[in-house]
Amino acid sequence: MKKKWSRVAQHLLFWAIFVALWSAHDLNYHRDLLDNFRTNLVAFVPYAVLVYFNLYFLAPRFLLKKKIAPYLIFLIACIILTTWFSSHYLHFYFSRINVYLPTANFFHSFEGKIAIATEVLLSLCLSMTLFLIDQWYKKEQVLSELEQKRLETELSLLKSQINPHFLFNSLNSIYVMMNRNLNAGKKMLLEFSELLSYQLYETDKKHINLESEFQNLANYINIESVRHSDLAKVTYDFPKNPGDLQIAPMLLLPLIENAFKHGQNSKGYQIQVNAEIFKGSILNFSVRNTSSNRAKKIPQKGEQKGIGLTNLKRRLELIYANNHYLLIEDGEERFTVNLKIELDETKVLDR
Repeated sequence: MKKKWSRVAQHLLFWAIFVALWSAHDLNYHRDLLDNFRTNLVAFVPYAVLVYFNLYFLAPRFLLKKKIAPYLIFLIACIILTTWFSSHYLHFYFSRINVYLPTANFFHSFEGKIAIATEVLLSLCLSMTLFLIDQWYKKEQVLSELEQKRLETELSLLKSQINPHFLFNSLNSIYVMMNRNLNAGKKMLLEFSELLSYQLYETDKKHINLESEFQNLANYINIESVRHSDLAKVTYDFPKNPGDLQIAPMLLLPLIENAFKHGQNSKGYQIQVNAEIFKGSILNFSVRNTSSNRAKKIPQKGEQKGIGLTNLKRRLELIYANNHYLLIEDGEERFTVNLKIELDETKVLDR
């Protein structure tokens, strides 16, 4: 109801301003502004009737349905009818009341009818411009909402692609360790419970504390390090107190997953994970791992290693847009990923 009355007030304000401006224009014919305003207040009634008939009947029924010919025929007929009505009754009548006969005679003449038709066309053009702007704005709002829903759905799907893969690797690691060392397996199970708790209660949030994300990564690295301890040498270094900085949950994990998955080498391999905070809000996150000695297929154009990196790139595009920098280097002996993100939404990453 409040919105309805607000719209009524906007329309009344439009006509009040329109009549006031036209009354000022009529000072060329009659020097009494108040008299002009009182006259136009009634003289513009047929104009308003035509405007609303056009906006709420002709335009929706014909113009918006691309029935241009019928729309123009009806509109021209309505303009002629409104011009004739105003010329023979309203303008002539009010001019006679105000004892301003030259004006009355003028609007009753052919030239006067042209002037009235001009006023009618002006009111129609102005109202149609505002109407089309309003329609465009509403359409943009709907498209923006649809795009936001689409992005939210896409992000949810990307998370769902990451999470099962992550859970499978963790459970497999615990299973292997349970057969090797029961106590170590129990420790891994405890770390896994923290990972699962993180996934259940944190990943639905838009952003989480960077410190929580680092702890989640550390738990994952510890689990995988135990599993690959025979061949892998894993080191990591995260800032102890990253402050109140926040990041999208589960964003960095695919980089570490990728290192463990594609860095395996029968002669032993190394994985190095480092995170640093620059300028108070820029995260520099890097992962380096020994390249696998498995036979590499020739990659197709634009192809990347694993679904994890593909999802990561898409999430970065959706969440951080132009506020991130991702560099992937696939060398003969080492695979390196360096990611920079400006975590302060009020700032722009300087590349």
